[in-house]
Amino acid sequence: MVTFKTKMDSTGRIYIARPIRNSGIVNVIEILPNTKAAVIYEAGTEIEDILASLRVIIADLKQRLKAETKK
Repeated sequence: MVTFKTKMDSTGRIYIARPIRNSGIVNVIEILPNTKAAVIYEAGTEIEDILASLRVIIADLKQRLKAETKK
């Protein structure tokens, strides 16, 4: 899984990288943030589909954590 880094500008706006913009999300997006992370998804996406995608991301993060602890 690819990670994208971006900075906020002085007004708090962020640039969304082209691969994310071209990933199939079209029209309006929704962003569900908390203090440590955010989920970006196409408006109207079924919650179960969002959760299924998050499970894949969580599995990837767990694998990265395992790799970090082996160093």
